[in-house]
Amino acid sequence: MIVTKLEGLTKGKVKVYIDGEYHFLLYLEDIRVYKLQEDEPISEKVYTEIIENTVLRRAKQKAMAILKYMDRTEQELRQKLKQADYTETIIESAIDYVKKFHYLDDERYAMNYIRFKKNTKSKRQLQTELSQKGIRKEYIELAFEEEYDDEELAIQKAVAKKTTDIDSLSQEEKMKLASSLYRKGFKMDLIQKYTKIYN
Repeated sequence: MIVTKLEGLTKGKVKVYIDGEYHFLLYLEDIRVYKLQEDEPISEKVYTEIIENTVLRRAKQKAMAILKYMDRTEQELRQKLKQADYTETIIESAIDYVKKFHYLDDERYAMNYIRFKKNTKSKRQLQTELSQKGIRKEYIELAFEEEYDDEELAIQKAVAKKTTDIDSLSQEEKMKLASSLYRKGFKMDLIQKYTKIYN
């Protein structure tokens, strides 16, 4: 294996290319410690040591730090690690590591998401948002079974945010409110009931 390129980035970071392919990100200090130089060979032993003792360890720490402040979906964590210039293999290992300790759990994420947002959002809106976050369909369905009651409370709260007296709104204002509720995914029969658009 030959170190074909050491690409310097900001903040003392260096992208290391081996045999023409990007392999990992190190700091200038690491480059010195491992004595890496362009157009020079890198032994299997040193390569393994860099991966296991430096790159993978940092990827695990990064994953833990990301999850420490906010629950994330697997897809979101992958994106964050990718942005930090980790390769797919390293990302996979870091994700397996946090999953082992249940720090990453898409099923739990879906349950919590629906529990905390069900009173302000329609079922369709919640489904769309969870799908965009990469949550599997079966986890979404299970979470709805466990956590979602009905849309009546959610639409009541959505209407209450806009007005305390629906009867005081003009027909045009009611239609505007109905349109915004429809865009949020609420069912038309509930929209008609709570906006009184055809009364």
